[in-house]
Amino acid sequence: ASDQKSSFNGSTAGNGEVTSLQNAVHSQSQMLSEMNVVPIDAGSTNINERKEIINNSCFYLSLAASYLSGVGAFAIDPTVIYSKRSHTNDDSNQTIEMDIATLPKREKQLTMKLALQLKRAIEAAVMLVHPDWASSGMVGEEVQAFSDFLVYALDSDSVLGHWSIAVFDEASGFVDVYRGRHYGKIYPPTKVMTRHGRGRKEQLQYKDCDVETKRANTLTLRYIPGHYQPLLPELTKMSNERRKARKAEQMYDRATLDEILHLLKKWKVLHVVTDGRA
Repeated sequence: ASDQKSSFNGSTAGNGEVTSLQNAVHSQSQMLSEMNVVPIDAGSTNINERKEIINNSCFYLSLAASYLSGVGAFAIDPTVIYSKRSHTNDDSNQTIEMDIATLPKREKQLTMKLALQLKRAIEAAVMLVHPDWASSGMVGEEVQAFSDFLVYALDSDSVLGHWSIAVFDEASGFVDVYRGRHYGKIYPPTKVMTRHGRGRKEQLQYKDCDVETKRANTLTLRYIPGHYQPLLPELTKMSNERRKARKAEQMYDRATLDEILHLLKKWKVLHVVTDGRA
């Protein structure tokens, strides 16, 4: 079994509604094409601290893979296989159906370690608000996770509160955007001493980060029925196209939240933003 997620459901009761759903899916596809991102399958199983296999982990594996790709932790670009297949296809002049690429071995190991840490941190944030969810089966070692869990981590002072995550629902064309309370700020914050009455008090000071850090902290995920996958920029392909000067228009190495919001409006993609600053 894979993870589940509540999302916008397009109605197909009439021809007009079918067309609207098709338009929504097409608009999302056009936006992702402009972003130069493609899905990678990060898997759905992980290993916990007791060396036990845990299932239904694709959500956390996808988050981890998207983040690690953004900070440059991957020695191999997982999307390079698409460039190789496209090159082969160009040479043969044949249309081929491409399978979803998977993470290379080392990159998968890094992803699994971080994914387990994210599972623990996010589910701990959920349990602070809903302590009864463990006994009711809403949260657990192999309980299916869904992206709405992010709501409980958005206002965190941890690295999670510095992230923004966009989840693209392929079936509906809808996009859920989650903005962390400290997105756009340097992590970790600086600790400063301030006067508090007659004494002094330690406080956290958040300074603006640079645009490259914003890019690294902007994660993109794809949701297909029952499964999450990271959406990663085709770095190898874009590098080759720049070198050959084949593409003059702007290319996103990795979009910031502001750029994603701009593209959502440009392509009229249905979306909702959950803001941790609210």
